[in-house]
Amino acid sequence: MSQYLTEELAKIGIDDEAIVEYCIGLLSDTTMDDDEKHEAVAGYLEAVVDTDVSSIITKALELTSAKNADLKAADEQRLRDELDQAHERERAEFQRDMQAATREERHLTIDERKRREAFLKKYGYGTLEVVEKNGEAEIVYREVNDTVRSEGNDNAKIVADKERASRENAKLAHQKKVEREKELLEKDRARKDKEKRRTMKKEKRRM
Repeated sequence: MSQYLTEELAKIGIDDEAIVEYCIGLLSDTTMDDDEKHEAVAGYLEAVVDTDVSSIITKALELTSAKNADLKAADEQRLRDELDQAHERERAEFQRDMQAATREERHLTIDERKRREAFLKKYGYGTLEVVEKNGEAEIVYREVNDTVRSEGNDNAKIVADKERASRENAKLAHQKKVEREKELLEKDRARKDKEKRRTMKKEKRRM
C-alpha cells in the first residue's frame, strides 16, 4: 500500500514525504473504519491538491485490507504451528513414559508379575503382558472373563473411579494448558497492536 500510494500521489504532484507518511498513517489506523479513513485522507489532501483522489484512496484501502488479512492468516497459522508443536511435545513425553513402563514391566520378576496380576484380577481388571510386535516390545491389556470380574467387591468400583478421575484431571489440565497458551498469544498480539497505535498517534501529533 505504501508504495502504491507514494507513486499515485507523485503522479498528481504530491511528492512531499511528510504528507505521504501522514496519509499512510491514517490509512493504517486500526481505530477507524474504512469510511472514516477515506474521509480523513480525502479531507486532508483536498487542502493540498485540487485533483479527485477518491479512487486512489479506495485502492489504497483495498491493499491495506488485503495486507491485514494476510497478517491475520499468518498469525493464525503461527498459533496453529505452536499448538501443534506443544501437542507433539506432549505425545513425545507420553511415548517416553510408555517406553519406561514397558521396560519396567519386562524387568519384573515372575513372583512380582504374579502378585500384580492377582491384584488386578481381584479388583476386576485385566492383566498386562509384554509381547513382541514389529521387533519392539509392547504392553498388551488382557481382559479377565466375566466370572472372575463378577467376583470383585466394592473396592473394584473405588479403584475404577479413581482411575477415571485421574484421566479426567489429566484431560482438563491439558485443556487448560492449551487455553493458557492461546491466551498468552492473544495478549501478546493485543500488546503489539496497542504499541503500534500509540506510535502512530504520536506521529500524527508531530504532524
